[in-house]
Amino acid sequence: MNPSTKKIQTKLAVIRLLQENKRMSLEDLSKYSGIEDIKDLKKELGKLYMVGSYPYTPDQFIELDYDGDTIGIRMPVDLEQGLVLSVREWAAIRSLFLEEDEKEISPSRKKILQSILEKIHAILPSAGVPSENDLKKRIHDAIQSGKSLEMQYQANGEAQAEIRRVDPWALLSFREEYLIGYCHVRKAPRTFRLDSIIQLSLTDQDSVQVPDEERKEAILKLKKFLSQTEADSEVAEIYHTAEVYFNLHSRLPLERTKDKIQLKGVWYYLSKTKIRNEEWFLSTLKGFGPNVIIRSPENLQERMRLYWEAQSLLER
Repeated sequence: MNPSTKKIQTKLAVIRLLQENKRMSLEDLSKYSGIEDIKDLKKELGKLYMVGSYPYTPDQFIELDYDGDTIGIRMPVDLEQGLVLSVREWAAIRSLFLEEDEKEISPSRKKILQSILEKIHAILPSAGVPSENDLKKRIHDAIQSGKSLEMQYQANGEAQAEIRRVDPWALLSFREEYLIGYCHVRKAPRTFRLDSIIQLSLTDQDSVQVPDEERKEAILKLKKFLSQTEADSEVAEIYHTAEVYFNLHSRLPLERTKDKIQLKGVWYYLSKTKIRNEEWFLSTLKGFGPNVIIRSPENLQERMRLYWEAQSLLER
């Protein structure tokens, strides 16, 4: 066998073993990779580690994690599918790029910055997204004056924003900031994350008078959900691609299993996670598109299937 071919096959064998197993000891990795000498194995791992160094880009990045006993690997991220940002995060990024664009004097770099800004403007209104403080002030003003709010709201995982008329009841803070009120589109109390509000304005329409008991019940229900411990939550099983694991895990703590399936040439890995709230859970998963598949429970699996069927019909 050609020496260069053998070296490549050795590296691929190490990568495949680390990909297919959550973590491995150096002894097991040596046994199954065919690299009997631990010193030689460490040299191969050192070469892989260098792939995570300059001049490689994030979509070529390989990260090795060695804790003294076992070793794991994180493979390159598909940037077009794996990176999911909230409206507020996109707005913060745009502000940073606008500042850089004003200071930049290099024509080539200015061209790149403007190209990036054009793409962000396609996602967010060019007028910009109000700051969290601005949103809170407008909500407080609406509550005090008894007026309705009109908002442009893009829930996590939804491709397009919706226009909602909302009678604000209260602001709640628990890790994230929330507005709770009566939604005239859904004809029921609803909760809105502030970081998903793109535009918000005070209207001249009076808020619908709702019994205090109903408002208190809705607020208590939200508080209960936000303070709910994971131990009280139902467990879901989801298949996901390796590319989205890092971003998905940051939103839903995942417990990896050894199970996996291959669909249309793509490997999907099975993890378990807590649901806490079905609407929030499904909204989060929608943001990852076809990279995530629900295995259980069946009712959420069916709801997700119907959602993607509807999206497919809209795109025709």
